Amino acid sequence: MVRWFGLLLGVLCLQATVTQAFAQQQQVPQISYYGAEFYRRVTMGESNDGLQDLIRYVLRADHRAVPGRPDEIMDRCSGQGCYRHTVIGYNRARQFLMGYFYLVRNGNQYGVREVYCERVVGANEFRGRPPGPGQIPDDRVVNVEHTWPQSRFSGRFNKEEQKSDLHHLYPTNSQMNSTRSSFPFGEVREQRNGRLACDNGRFGLPSSRSGLVFEPPQGHKGNVARALFYFSVRYELRIDPEQEATLRQWNRMDPPDQDEIARNNEIFKAQGSRNPFIDFPQLADRIRDF
Repeated sequence: MVRWFGLLLGVLCLQATVTQAFAQQQQVPQISYYGAEFYRRVTMGESNDGLQDLIRYVLRADHRAVPGRPDEIMDRCSGQGCYRHTVIGYNRARQFLMGYFYLVRNGNQYGVREVYCERVVGANEFRGRPPGPGQIPDDRVVNVEHTWPQSRFSGRFNKEEQKSDLHHLYPTNSQMNSTRSSFPFGEVREQRNGRLACDNGRFGLPSSRSGLVFEPPQGHKGNVARALFYFSVRYELRIDPEQEATLRQWNRMDPPDQDEIARNNEIFKAQGSRNPFIDFPQLADRIRDF
């Protein structure tokens, strides 16, 4: 009995050591959400389909939060500490984005930070419903961008779950949102469609593929890449090779900043899931094909 207890204690100590080693290697604090098995397998070199399956399981499974330890991750969990990705619905998602995280107070009024023109849209610019805590302002001025277009959602998963998944939603200038439409992202070589609402983003012909692409501002390119990597893995959707090559470059060129990290933390509080490509952006390089 003593021998078996000693072996069990040794396994637990090794598991904790592996988890901490991976966290130190990635130069990020240990994040309990991912569980000990995730850290163990990634430290051992998990990659490609195996890594996608591992991430997908963490994102979809039930979790039990254990104080001071990595989450216990399982198919079904009941009782204290249990949680999972919660479908919050599209209205609550918009309230989170424009009535909370991207809401900016200016004296007695409020504005909304949007990401395609990279500016705060003030209350005086909204024709009808102005922004405020918990409010959804006039969508003719600022609208929610589905970074993964709704027209390309997976038929295997609940549409509302995909539509309201905060990890790929951003407030954007409504005209720029319409210009992007469902076009893929890319680097624009020759601009089309006349003058846009702002010069931060571009729309036109790329140098590496046929068809039209939308190019977001420099400071949002990495965010786009990591949102699409997440959505691809979570909902088992393919990214076309030309777009994927560009997204990989953007992921390296524009790593997560403090705002993106804070957003990931707040989304975790709101819907109970994280984007691993924000927590560990280098994991994208271990996946050969999204």
